[in-house]
Amino acid sequence: MSMKEWMELDIDSLELEEVTDLEKKRVKQHVLKKREKKHVWRNIGVASVMLIGISTAAGYAYPSLASQVPFMDDVIQYFSNDETYKEFDEFSTDIGLTETSNGVTILIDDAVYDGTNITVSYAIETDKDFGEDIHSGGHWFDIKGANGSGGSSQLTKISDNRYVGLATITPSFKRGEFPEKVEITWEPEKLYSTSNDVEVEGDWSFAFSLKRLEGDVRLVNETTKTEDIQFTLKSVEVTDVSTVIAYEQGVSDSLLEEWSEVSPVFKVTDDLGHVYLDGTGGGGFSKDDGKTLEGTTAFGTIQEGATKLIIEPVEIASFGSGKGHTEIQLDRIVIDLEE
Repeated sequence: MSMKEWMELDIDSLELEEVTDLEKKRVKQHVLKKREKKHVWRNIGVASVMLIGISTAAGYAYPSLASQVPFMDDVIQYFSNDETYKEFDEFSTDIGLTETSNGVTILIDDAVYDGTNITVSYAIETDKDFGEDIHSGGHWFDIKGANGSGGSSQLTKISDNRYVGLATITPSFKRGEFPEKVEITWEPEKLYSTSNDVEVEGDWSFAFSLKRLEGDVRLVNETTKTEDIQFTLKSVEVTDVSTVIAYEQGVSDSLLEEWSEVSPVFKVTDDLGHVYLDGTGGGGFSKDDGKTLEGTTAFGTIQEGATKLIIEPVEIASFGSGKGHTEIQLDRIVIDLEE
């Protein structure tokens, strides 16, 4: 059935069939949207969105079919000046899920999974005056199988009733291994503003999956150490949208007796002077209360013409929760990109 035929469909004239609640939810989330993207020779990730037949779709009574069509396309254009996301539009996957509740519509536009981070672009349309700042509550993006996650989100107002957002999620998996496919859910539950004292609770629920981008992995296995810390840079993986470094470290019992947590942050530069990270950490996993740690951190693509990548780990030994810390500088590790 064509888009025109679908939009002109007289639902009342169709014979309804019984469907499950799950099927109803999938139909509600499926959006008739297909934006053509640039393609390259690499096998990039695609989102797995479950579709069901037209006969089953007829069993769900839409309050308004038009309301399921995305109200905004290409959200990432509003963040195009950010170097971190310059490749996002080319290699991301169309998600196109829309949910409306209590006068607020949320759209998940696109997403990408680079093997470490999940980046999601989304938009919000509301009939309430949230002012310049709007925040989401409820459950943050949840990754099936992860034992925790970190990340960040930014929301920008672009008109009186529309906002665009970009979320980055870094899940942590057991043994520090990242799967080839991730299943993601998001249930915001409420939106609120601190400037206008507005809060709206709603029933928004999203579910989708992503395959990781294919990348070129270079084994490094170089170690730098002090008396109490041994840090090994295991590998560097380059994808179309990011560079991912994987590491492992061991910490002495005496240092952990003095400080309850010891974890690295990184300064990463190249021989041309570009700075990719400066004091940024990443996701990690420890099975022995911090004595050993496996983790990853990621940044954008390496600048053309660079021949060396310079990674400087700094260990942050702390009591946790802002109760005090000290920094331990480790020797830098230089990777020859032309080898």
